[in-house]
Amino acid sequence: MQTWSDVLNFIKINLGAPLNRLEISDDDVVKNLKEQVLPFFSQYAPAKTFKRISNTNLVTSLNGAPIYQYKIPLDIDEYVIDVLNVYFTKDNGLIDNIVPMMTSHEQVLDTIIYNSYSDLIQSMHPVNTWEFIPPNKLLFDFEVDFGIIEYNTVHKDLSTIDPDKYHIMFKKLCLANVKTWISAMRSKFENLSTQFGPITLNWETLKQEGNQEKEEVMTLLNMIPPDHLIHIDV
Repeated sequence: MQTWSDVLNFIKINLGAPLNRLEISDDDVVKNLKEQVLPFFSQYAPAKTFKRISNTNLVTSLNGAPIYQYKIPLDIDEYVIDVLNVYFTKDNGLIDNIVPMMTSHEQVLDTIIYNSYSDLIQSMHPVNTWEFIPPNKLLFDFEVDFGIIEYNTVHKDLSTIDPDKYHIMFKKLCLANVKTWISAMRSKFENLSTQFGPITLNWETLKQEGNQEKEEVMTLLNMIPPDHLIHIDV
């Protein structure tokens, strides 16, 4: 299961718990991972979601501003990392029809002609363009009656992370960050004096391990292909 309990167990096992007690409570570990690591990870491997917009989301434009500004109806504490696409329609003048079973040569020919004509009409339509203005506005050069926005955002739940990225990248990134956080705390004390003698904390070793593991994860994250691939003919 992709849960915070699973992440926490992974971290504690790799840090020697329960024999070694951590300086950070379980609740604080999860809280810091949610606030610091998950948003960072989502910049490279985001959650893809969809939102509906219509003319009810049209924003009143100020002097000099574009006329067709639409506010994306985001959830509380949700923000857009990147808008991937917008699917919309302005009219129903040309829609796809369900073609019945074709039993004759004439029906096949009629269907081919209809499809060719439909493609020709669609190709004559102007290219629809839009621009995303952070944090939650889309600008169009035309009026949108209805549309679906496809966009990337931060994962709200660990279950939306791809399983391979969760186990290979995310959990290791969480561990790396916790190691650097603990090393920063332990660096305040070079060693501790006890009745049994001085105890070396080895915080530098822990910091080096955390930085190295984070670099390994960053190499994998940077290898994730982009959402849009550009092909250039030479």
